[in-house]
Amino acid sequence: MVAGFVAVSNVLRVELVVALVVFGTVTGAQARFWVGRVGAPWLYRSWPRVAPWVALGAAGVERYGTALLPLYRFSKGTFNLTGLGGGVSRMSWSRFAVLDTAGACLWVGVSVGIGYAIGLLGGALEPEWGAYVGLGLLVAGLLVVFFFGRRLRQQLQPLAEEALKARSADRMRQSTT
Repeated sequence: MVAGFVAVSNVLRVELVVALVVFGTVTGAQARFWVGRVGAPWLYRSWPRVAPWVALGAAGVERYGTALLPLYRFSKGTFNLTGLGGGVSRMSWSRFAVLDTAGACLWVGVSVGIGYAIGLLGGALEPEWGAYVGLGLLVAGLLVVFFFGRRLRQQLQPLAEEALKARSADRMRQSTT
């Protein structure tokens, strides 16, 4: 959003901003996918408190991947969970890459577009009003995360633990066959 806001003043080229942010977010998601794909057993052993959440991410990707992967960037805090979970899941890399890239393009377009629109609004009115709108959006986002984040975590904790148990049972069955 900030880059879109700055691009209004022609300090940055909006096309370059979009391309670089898409590249960065896709690269980060792909790296997380491969860490999950290659390092899942190590992740589970090394960080037992994180393991249920990675298992929940894997279960979410397997069950809701077509809708989840294009939209998860809009929910703060799900980037690591979904990327690592995608790697741990049974979803193929090519399907993950296509859906994730589509979601990255959508997220970047919306985020940079909102920043650009706020910049245009600030130029049309008075510059400080654009900053006020941006600050207001930031404060609103922080309030949502603060008030609903803890409750969401409490609701998801049992599901995460259940997903880890199911994932562990699957691994046990695979290792005995």
